Amino acid sequence: MRFLRTHPGFSMLWAINFTSSMVGWSMGIALSVHIYQLTGSALWTAILAATPTVSAIVFGHLAGTGADRWNPLRVVQLTLLARVVVLLGLFVVAESPVWLAILVFVQAAVQQIYRPAEQVLIADFVSAEDLPEANGLNSFASNATRLVAPALGGFVIAVVGFGWTALGMTAFMACSAILSLTLGRWFQQSPPSEDAEMPDGSKSVGTYLKLLRRSPRARGLVLLQVLDAVKEGPLSALFPVLMLGVVGATSTEMGLANSAFAVSAVVAGPLIGVVIKRLGYQLTVVGGAAVAYSLIVVLVIWPSFPMAVIAFFLSGLPFTVSWVGSQTWLLLTAPRSMRGRVVGTNGAVYSCFTLITMLGSGVLADMIGVRWVIGVAAGVALIGLVPVHLLLRSVPKPTDASAESEGQK
Repeated sequence: MRFLRTHPGFSMLWAINFTSSMVGWSMGIALSVHIYQLTGSALWTAILAATPTVSAIVFGHLAGTGADRWNPLRVVQLTLLARVVVLLGLFVVAESPVWLAILVFVQAAVQQIYRPAEQVLIADFVSAEDLPEANGLNSFASNATRLVAPALGGFVIAVVGFGWTALGMTAFMACSAILSLTLGRWFQQSPPSEDAEMPDGSKSVGTYLKLLRRSPRARGLVLLQVLDAVKEGPLSALFPVLMLGVVGATSTEMGLANSAFAVSAVVAGPLIGVVIKRLGYQLTVVGGAAVAYSLIVVLVIWPSFPMAVIAFFLSGLPFTVSWVGSQTWLLLTAPRSMRGRVVGTNGAVYSCFTLITMLGSGVLADMIGVRWVIGVAAGVALIGLVPVHLLLRSVPKPTDASAESEGQK
């Protein structure tokens, strides 16, 4: 973790994200268990699960705009404080499903506001050359807590109940909010003059749509995220059906297959910076996605529990490297003055396509079968990497909002 020692501002933000992610994953499982025990309704459980996706669609672009127009440090600090208040509210309204759903929606909205500001803040704390490694370590924190926190949340709620679980998580989130007050020591907001032009001297493109029109690279990276949503929507929605109904696995085996992906994703985090520096962005982004999508196709053709474990374990690392690499590259492609909008709007676009494909996959699975739906979706995503590759290798126009001088390949 030498990188954390040499970048004190980022290391403090990383510690905040690690703690917040631990709280988020723990409360996620605790809320799912509590709402089902409270109502006995699968509908309420599904509503709770869909809330973050709906929130991302509604608030993604607005949150990104706010991150660009306001001080990102203040946005991060205020949203962390808001999460403390919301968690405390969950303790107060623990026995009301309606109020729980409302507060979960508010929590998801706050998180949507936090993420673009956090990405902008990371880009201010580290150089363009170090940004892949910083985002890789952020990914490591998220995936590492994803392995541990759900089990912790399930254990705590079983021992002390939901109310005290919410109260305990409120205390942890309060620690994150307090730590965020120290970030001002390392943050220096860019003056407006730095946002007026790109490093190559061209004027800022102004809006998200103009960025897509003028930058083939930006179009390619956004298309890649849409293709991933096409693959991920059916896979997420139908994963239990694939494992329990098609493969014939037990619930424990299904959990092991899912954990196999998370394990290799954790390993990928610290390696992302090194991989991108050695292979360049394009090979890392397109090649990693191609490997991950191909393994899903293989699993659908030969469905079995051993194949599921192998496929998910082998896909975790290349997918994570590709995903973080594409997010980083897109952030560097955008002008400084619109990085928040790019992050927020991309999140909204991804969530929108994911929701559509999740709902559509459920209908199609009853008509043509689960294997066909997941397999065709992964196949379409795999074939779609061809135009992605062509767009990413296109020579930027002079007005393109690219960051060639920052060393991208």
